[in-house]
Amino acid sequence: MTEHVDDYLKHLSLSRSGSIATQQAYRHDITQFISYCTKEGVSSLQDVDNYVLRGFIASLRTGKKAISNRSLARKLAALRSFYKYLLLHDLVTVNPFASLKTPKKANHLPAFLMINEIRDLLNSIEKNTEAGIRDRVLVELMYACGLRVSETAQLTIHQIDFANRLLRITGKGRKERLVPFYPSIGKQLKNYLDTIRPLVLKQKKHAFVFVNLRGDAITERGVQDILKRRAITAGLKQTLHPHMLRHSFATHLLDNGADLRTVQELLGHQNLSTTQIYTHISVDRLKDVYLKAFEEAGE
Repeated sequence: MTEHVDDYLKHLSLSRSGSIATQQAYRHDITQFISYCTKEGVSSLQDVDNYVLRGFIASLRTGKKAISNRSLARKLAALRSFYKYLLLHDLVTVNPFASLKTPKKANHLPAFLMINEIRDLLNSIEKNTEAGIRDRVLVELMYACGLRVSETAQLTIHQIDFANRLLRITGKGRKERLVPFYPSIGKQLKNYLDTIRPLVLKQKKHAFVFVNLRGDAITERGVQDILKRRAITAGLKQTLHPHMLRHSFATHLLDNGADLRTVQELLGHQNLSTTQIYTHISVDRLKDVYLKAFEEAGE
């Protein structure tokens, strides 16, 4: 049953309908489903019916490794898309996932850092070591431009326009966006590229901006490790994930008067509804300020 998976993922890549990370996630989800079918004695993708689907979902929702609605929704989306491809190429006669309802995702507000926490984080990074100078630029650029971890790891020198202070970012779905950066981070970035990166590069030749101490392009896992270590050093009370800097970027923009459409463009969101979650955070902030003001007035 696995013989069509590679062709499907190649189709996704050619149609530019998913990032590399999405394709990897879909491969995992589809392979997991096929493994379940094999264990249940289902030998053909054509033989999958509602009974098999219910059993598969039940297997994901029970036990110690029960998944969330969000994860389940992604898996069902992957399988629905896979079967749509199979149906289009006459490899099956029905898509059993087409009428399956997707579970509602929990409306979790994204975690973010306060301005003073961002300041403490940046100030805690030493400025007298190669790793420290690199990490300071990396962390601040992620925050200043709202970069995803993949966009940070894959950033190349050719994507930086110092004259106009812009980054040309290729995001999810290979969608390109322009993101401005402020003068001080521009100076730090140029200093890192001119003085630190050549030393760390160790005669290796590639255009990636952020380099590990072996001279290779830094990985997404490497970025995650840097943020985790730097957050501990800064004394932050929460584990720092890469997306928290992106969430902080969006939240601080809205708090300081940016309109939702502008934030959508800067984040590279395809749908405005994805960006709107940040308005909930700002509304909560307004409520807190309001209540505190009237509590003090009533004293």
